[in-house]
Amino acid sequence: MDETEMMKQLKDLIEQGRATFYLTEYRAGISEEEILGVLVAKYCSWTGSRIIKTMLSALEDANYHTLGAQIEALINNAKPETPLVEG
Repeated sequence: MDETEMMKQLKDLIEQGRATFYLTEYRAGISEEEILGVLVAKYCSWTGSRIIKTMLSALEDANYHTLGAQIEALINNAKPETPLVEG
């Protein structure tokens, strides 16, 4: 399977999420990014550290290395005794 096919399947999954997670009258106003966020949260079992790890990976893939590092530092400085992002 190539990347184009994977993106098509993801788009289809997002549209299935739109139909599943939202009432009909609100569906049009929900962005694909918001639906993808719900899918990620559910996939990660609503575990903050897994959601953050996913977000940081996306930022790295998009070449936002500095932003990812800043967010990771901010998160880890919030509660240094229990880092949310593990190496």
